[in-house]
Amino acid sequence: MNSSEKETVESPEPFDGDRPLDLNAALSVVAAAEKRARRELRADGTWLYLLWALAWLLGYGLLHGSQKGWLPLQPETALLVFGVLIALGVISTVVVFARQSRGIRGHSTFTGGFYAVSWALGFTVLSALGGAIAAAVDDFWLRGMLINGIAILIVGLLYITGGTTFNDVVQVVMGIWFLVVDLAAIFAGPDHFLTVFFILGSGGFFVGAAFEALRQRRRFSHA
Repeated sequence: MNSSEKETVESPEPFDGDRPLDLNAALSVVAAAEKRARRELRADGTWLYLLWALAWLLGYGLLHGSQKGWLPLQPETALLVFGVLIALGVISTVVVFARQSRGIRGHSTFTGGFYAVSWALGFTVLSALGGAIAAAVDDFWLRGMLINGIAILIVGLLYITGGTTFNDVVQVVMGIWFLVVDLAAIFAGPDHFLTVFFILGSGGFFVGAAFEALRQRRRFSHA
């Protein structure tokens, strides 16, 4: 190898003026974007938990009042109002998650999309099963306990699934809590299951909202 060839090997010219990719800078951009997205998600999570806490508190409270007689309300009317509250909660949740997932692509879209589909399919099956239970069980409160028990079973399992999928400890703990509350309500029987959900069910959402708010505050303080 002559000196001219050696110089060419040791001092290569940049190809078309391109510079090497700065991986550290790229990773910093990705980390900052992820941190910002998580902050927004946590804030919305707090308000969603509060929304569902109020929906359960009012809904189960109306049903409890109609059952025990401390509200001048027919059970069918209380159930209708509860249904409207649940529908509003579902719509609000869908709007929040649609806003959060705007512009997100790839695996996150796949995971979030099918997680939402699992909620829809679960409650579609519940609707069909509820019709069968309504046709087979005459007692209004026993029928309500059975349908509600299945609904909360779905909610608890999907909360646990969502928490493990999205690495959200609060959601996992809440899912477990709802399953425990569901079991307690079933043991309480048709005469007392509403009391359990009125107090412990809505209370779980309030506690979840408090923990979510504290976690969000801690994240901002450590930023």
